[in-house]
Amino acid sequence: MTCKQTVLVVEDSPVNRKILAELLIRQGYRVLTADSGEAALTLSKETLPDLVILDILMPGIDGYATCKQLKAEQATCDIPVIFISSLDATADKVIGFEAGGVDYITKPFQPAEVLARITTHLRLCHLQRRLEEQNRQLAQEKQKSEALLRNVLPVRVARELLATGTCKPQLFTETTVCFTDIVGFTPASSRLSPEVIIHELNEIFTSFDRIALKNNCERMKTIGDAYLFVCGVPEPDPEHAHNVAQAALEMIDFLKKRNRQAEHSWQIRVGIHSGPLVGGVVGTEKYLYDIFGDTVNIAARMEELGQPMQVNVSSATRNLLKESFSLAEGQEVEMKGKGKQVMYTLQNRLQENHV
Repeated sequence: MTCKQTVLVVEDSPVNRKILAELLIRQGYRVLTADSGEAALTLSKETLPDLVILDILMPGIDGYATCKQLKAEQATCDIPVIFISSLDATADKVIGFEAGGVDYITKPFQPAEVLARITTHLRLCHLQRRLEEQNRQLAQEKQKSEALLRNVLPVRVARELLATGTCKPQLFTETTVCFTDIVGFTPASSRLSPEVIIHELNEIFTSFDRIALKNNCERMKTIGDAYLFVCGVPEPDPEHAHNVAQAALEMIDFLKKRNRQAEHSWQIRVGIHSGPLVGGVVGTEKYLYDIFGDTVNIAARMEELGQPMQVNVSSATRNLLKESFSLAEGQEVEMKGKGKQVMYTLQNRLQENHV
């Protein structure tokens, strides 16, 4: 054996105790001995043997009570106990198994039988512990996978996927979508190191995530230096336009403050549109929850037609915001695929309406 397994022999007869100890030592086991139940309980807690050979008829605490106490303690409850006794009635054996014993040997014992039963139960115990460890590792991996799924998908969508394995596409009639794009990012990425680029994006988008979450918005995805978020998906929200508008203004404010002290300054264009869209999970190997429809496309066009560090909103969004936000007069623009559209610039939230 590469690592000696420990067997505790509990026997009040010095002769039997010695015979069992010498038998086990010759087989390579590390042997501890005790002459009473009280001594066995103390030794078991101190050394945590791999297996216990336990006599029943002993002065003080008998073997049955000793076994029950071992099984009642968390530290010793998994140690296999083999009873060894001159009591050979079926009722005695039943009591032993009910107390928590895994096997029962009657005296006078045969050395080969003792060794065979010890080897069997040590092997079973080892396999059981190995299985428990594998189950524990599997449970940890399952928790990690579920946590990762909840990080990359909206909570309701992740919950549905975990429960059913699927997520049905859904039409959301009242939503507001926001596109942001970092101005001049592509040429800047050619002169900055990859480490700097990733650091800048990570810092900016992490702050955007925090702002979106604070305003009950859901980040859908990032595409390079573009950041897409929405409100009203997958959970309806009657304040979807207000939430997105407030988040967009806070994102611009964050960048303005950051630019005053950061080594690299960045600006963003922002476009917002409100309307219906479809949301659903795309892919089977790598899950991605995405949104589709004209509402998304128009929000993207609003962003493309905007000026740096300003928030452009469509007429549909403006109608939802006009009582709570100040907006610059609209201007007519030619929008690809949509013809002439009126675009408004979001300025700030009216203080009397800002709770």
